[in-house]
Amino acid sequence: MRKLFIALLAFVNLTFAEKVIVFDVEGMTCEMCPVAVKKAISQVKGVKWVLTSLENKIAVVVADDQVREETVLKAISQAGNYRGKILGETKF
Repeated sequence: MRKLFIALLAFVNLTFAEKVIVFDVEGMTCEMCPVAVKKAISQVKGVKWVLTSLENKIAVVVADDQVREETVLKAISQAGNYRGKILGETKF
């Protein structure tokens, strides 16, 4: 997990993102679940980058500051039988 956050911070510095939001995603059970969640989140306007993990059941989102967490949560739930919860957010 530590390597994930180090890589994420390096990426964030390169893209000049406004914020990073980490979501817990309940309901991801197979290899296609993270793909579906990532695709749905990526379609939210202002989202720059998404990382999903089946093993950790999380989604890490790099987005413009105007992206609302509720919009991303809605995208997660509309991707299938998933339920998202905000674990943390950092603004840059």
